[in-house]
Amino acid sequence: MPSTQRSRFLLAAGFLAAAAAEASDEPPIDIPSDTELQFSADPYADQDKLDMIKSGIANLAAIRYEASSFSSENTGYTGVYGDFCVYDARLNYVEDPSLYPTIDDMMLTSDHCGEHTYTLPLAEVVAAVSSHDINVGQTNPPVDGLLFHLGHSGAGVVSNALATFETTLVVPEHPAITDALFACDHIHNRHESADCSSSLQKKLVEDVINLATRSSDASITHAYIKFNADSTAYISMVRDILPHAPWTFHYRDSDTTLAKSTQANRNSCVFKRRQPSSFLAQKAILLGIDLDGMSQEDLCALYLSTLFEVAINEYENSETGMLVSYAQLVEAGYITDVVLPFLGLQAEIDADPAMVSANVETTLTTKSNTRGVPGNKVQHWNANDEVIHISDKVRAASALFLGNAMEVVERL
Repeated sequence: MPSTQRSRFLLAAGFLAAAAAEASDEPPIDIPSDTELQFSADPYADQDKLDMIKSGIANLAAIRYEASSFSSENTGYTGVYGDFCVYDARLNYVEDPSLYPTIDDMMLTSDHCGEHTYTLPLAEVVAAVSSHDINVGQTNPPVDGLLFHLGHSGAGVVSNALATFETTLVVPEHPAITDALFACDHIHNRHESADCSSSLQKKLVEDVINLATRSSDASITHAYIKFNADSTAYISMVRDILPHAPWTFHYRDSDTTLAKSTQANRNSCVFKRRQPSSFLAQKAILLGIDLDGMSQEDLCALYLSTLFEVAINEYENSETGMLVSYAQLVEAGYITDVVLPFLGLQAEIDADPAMVSANVETTLTTKSNTRGVPGNKVQHWNANDEVIHISDKVRAASALFLGNAMEVVERL
């Protein structure tokens, strides 16, 4: 489940306390209480929380659900809660977007999200927001683009370029959207339960997307969602909800993608051993593979192959979407002349082509994700200068599990 800054602090404090107890004969260190972690008074303490959400002061931060939340015996999802706090959801427009590659990074700039998150029943919030918006005549900007990717394949560059337009709201890797998409697989893996209604889960995903792309600013006429790599496994579900939204799938040569995906601090794919998507689990069964016994390189290559296959199948079967290789993105004019028009921004480009070209050029020469950079400073970057070590293990795993997918995508 996604966690707020406060819960991350509590978790870290718990690990430190346990380590201290093991290293000495002293009693365990007391973990600070929730009240003690409230470093400041909540400036919105006297305001109605639902009113804050309806007016757009508080935004969705995360969701929580239970093992029975999507039981087929229910007529609607139950036991689902949303965490809300005050943060600037357009910080990636106000400041350099490379500094805020995900919604989590935007929330980390907010003391309110770290100290005063509000938890409310999500269905109650959705009903209240819907009624409010109808009464005041407010409508969400249409979702005009969905960005799926393998990871480390240039989707962040396009997301950052989209965020430079005054008319766009770009929602990059919202944890609530990720968790909503993974809900049934999570319940199956964690609770060994098959009772998870796809229709109820889909309703949750729809509600979460509506909350995440909500804006009362009439000047915003386009919304875009950049999903994390894991979410590519659920591209069909997203497209069932947003069938008319243009979508892109970003990929890179398999050796490089796998090498980057298995680097220390980037190898989140290893967690798929215990939390596989249904697609990954089914492919492992089909191949007679035990995920527990796989090396990191083989496991991550198998995982990436499922993302490739899901995206390619969607592209071929629906005859929609755009497959975008990393090599194409760094070609002069490709983003401005091909990708952005496909995502509905031709009018904005025509209004000021020089400005758009300059903004895109800046994104192409800036590291798309500066998280973890000392001082959180923008870093200049050149694709031609990037050196990536590809080990023999990576090459072998890539050839074994990703070679066929690369051949298919290159023929399309």
